[in-house]
Amino acid sequence: TRAEKFVVGILELFHNDTRHHDTTDKPALLKTLQEDFPKFLSACDKKGTAYWANIFEKKGKNGDKKIEFSKFLSLLGEITMDFHKQSHGAASCSTGSQ
Repeated sequence: TRAEKFVVGILELFHNDTRHHDTTDKPALLKTLQEDFPKFLSACDKKGTAYWANIFEKKGKNGDKKIEFSKFLSLLGEITMDFHKQSHGAASCSTGSQ
């Protein structure tokens, strides 16, 4: 189904840059964000929010410098909420970890 393909796509996005312990690190996460969410990040940069520069610290709070899948999903949730708000007329980059 369309929904199942969507979920598999999320898994593939995460696994493209994960390490052998099924986690990602800051350089890999930033690469994924820059490649897969360029319009979102550009809008945040224009507003001076540096969303991508701070996201690792917000999601990697346990100090191990790794992002596991559940934290990655949380990040995607924030980005999705921002796009949803945009669909209702809000400015871009108005949600989440700014």
